Amino acid sequence: MNSPTYDTPCIMIDLDKVERNIRHMQQIADDHGIGLRPHAKTHKMPEVARMQMAAGAIGVTVAKLGEAEVLAKAGISDILIAYPVIGGDKIKRLAALLTMTHITVAVESIEGVEAVAEAGRLAEVPVDVLIEIDSGFGRVGLNPGEDVIRLAGVIASHPWLRLNGLLTFAGQSYDVPDPEAIRLTAEREVGTSVRMAEQLREAGYPVTVVSVGSTPSSSYAAAIPGATELRPGTYVFGDLMQVKLGAHELERCALTVRATVISRPAPDRAVIDAGSKVFSSDGEDSPLGTGRGYVPGRPGITLEWLTEEHGMLKLAPEEQGLAIGDILDFIPVHCCAVVNLTDRVAVTRNGQFESFWNVSARGKVR
Repeated sequence: MNSPTYDTPCIMIDLDKVERNIRHMQQIADDHGIGLRPHAKTHKMPEVARMQMAAGAIGVTVAKLGEAEVLAKAGISDILIAYPVIGGDKIKRLAALLTMTHITVAVESIEGVEAVAEAGRLAEVPVDVLIEIDSGFGRVGLNPGEDVIRLAGVIASHPWLRLNGLLTFAGQSYDVPDPEAIRLTAEREVGTSVRMAEQLREAGYPVTVVSVGSTPSSSYAAAIPGATELRPGTYVFGDLMQVKLGAHELERCALTVRATVISRPAPDRAVIDAGSKVFSSDGEDSPLGTGRGYVPGRPGITLEWLTEEHGMLKLAPEEQGLAIGDILDFIPVHCCAVVNLTDRVAVTRNGQFESFWNVSARGKVR
């Protein structure tokens, strides 16, 4: 690879594959007449968000205010904060954001509604809100029913708020055994949301947005009438978790961890210079039987276990010629966690180094 200042461990991003992944998900949304609002918590980079918007995304989703601040400063014009905004300092930060770009905020409590309304008052900008409901994941979100209608009434009483609709996240789609189970999860996700939207309309609230979708469920949810936007995130890079779920293909995985062999303590063992501070310990082992990562085309290399700075490899007989100084590229188990552990990534196109991109929203947990 042509790169003047290169060292490991390093996160590699294949732009050709990223562009293909972006086009693929955008085509799914376009074919079904549904908006695509990708979740930027996966990539945390304005450069990727701009690629998604240029391909046809209606906006982006973030988890935290810090991510929204980075993307707003980078010129992203439509941002959904899919997370409760709670706390006085966050109210002031949200107010500042409202003067920079179009912001929608998810709410699921009276306290959250009051916080967003105060931010709107401070900024003198009406704030669009979505009520988050629980469609089976059991995290945040109101149970569908009267509690949602009551919260809609509280929102309607605030002059600085506008109720646009509903949001849900079918995170349980990550825990089901096969594509058919994911499809059924998506049916419940969309069905629950659409029924609740109808109840709100019957109660006199003009709901126009029904926001759904994780990477595993989005391709199924897009085909079910009623949802208006999808919020997948991991699709942009792919990882072994998504491969296991059947939501991504190995050859389309665009993010790899490049590491160097630093020790050969035994014929069947090697150690690389990337451990849990690079790969993360999140997610289950590779569905390919190669542990915490997979070197494409080399199933005889198993990333067996990690400590903070070391990755321990178990080598099949055909891989025991591996030497100190050899370079390996691993598809990780969970790309979102990997991105959040690095300050910059090396971007390639056609197999050639192009540039380094800063992970600008990395660590923005507040």
